[in-house]
Amino acid sequence: MCRCILTGLGNRGRYWHDQLKGRDDVEVVAYVDPSAPMRHRAIAELGIAESSLFDHFDKALAAVAADFVLDVTPPSVHEQIAARTFDAGLHLLSEKPLSDDYQAAVRIVEAGRRAGRKHMIAQNYRFNAPVRTLRKLLDQKIVGTVGQCDVQFYKAWADAPGTHYVTEPYMVIKDMMIHHFDLIRYLLGVDPLWVQAITWNHPWGWHRGDAAHAIVFGFPDRVMATHVTVACSVGDSHHDYFGAWRLDGSDGSITMGNQRLRHVHLARTDEPIDNEMAPAEPAGDIVTEFLAAIDADCDPECCAADNLKSVAMVFAAIQSAEQQQKVLLEEIKGP
Repeated sequence: MCRCILTGLGNRGRYWHDQLKGRDDVEVVAYVDPSAPMRHRAIAELGIAESSLFDHFDKALAAVAADFVLDVTPPSVHEQIAARTFDAGLHLLSEKPLSDDYQAAVRIVEAGRRAGRKHMIAQNYRFNAPVRTLRKLLDQKIVGTVGQCDVQFYKAWADAPGTHYVTEPYMVIKDMMIHHFDLIRYLLGVDPLWVQAITWNHPWGWHRGDAAHAIVFGFPDRVMATHVTVACSVGDSHHDYFGAWRLDGSDGSITMGNQRLRHVHLARTDEPIDNEMAPAEPAGDIVTEFLAAIDADCDPECCAADNLKSVAMVFAAIQSAEQQQKVLLEEIKGP
């Protein structure tokens, strides 16, 4: 049984509370939130004992024995939580993004390495059943050699006035696109070399930062990936938050959307294919992956060091948009 300190009791923290309470391999021994209303809400709605609630992370660390921390605080706080967690000799499972500042993300990764602790980022999109199935099919060369990956995302994203998603710049890329950029790396099995991004706003949009973009990533062997977004779309939005995916290769294309997969090979083939498939691989489990890595003393999938490469894609895209030019990923990557 692994003992956990859960820090952050907002909506995502409440989600994690519900995920953990039914497990027989994790016990949450302390909950942390600086907001008194949040703590009172946790008592009233989640049935958490007042004795298990703390208004400061350091108080929880001093009061209980734990094995790992689940960090569900805002990204700007992640470095502080990580430093205290590793100083206490604990492992860390953290919500994405790793940080809202690239150099802070680099420091967080280095702190975990120095401490010799396991540090995993909860990139939950990777653990989706269609995504797992698609990755296996691509590994089996269902479309031959992949040459292009195209992603489209049209949503009325973060449609709530006054939140940091609306008021801060580039939040669509920083908060939402980390999911998609990480999946591009995961599905292609390789890291990008460069990025060129154009971002803009539409007159009817509600975001202060740019909410639409066209981004191109260049990979080795002339593999290309594009990402097109209108996050202030008030029109057709029939895809889920995974967006619409298409990967083209030498033996056809495969698409993913709304939890379905479709393989098509019509031209230059003696055996035309147009086959819709249900996901065949089971969904993964983030906590199980994390605990298994602790037991086996190995890096979990989505370890912080690997996730830093996805974070680099985010900040390189932003730099490209600001400078209006192509940016090499090696220019943004840290040590």
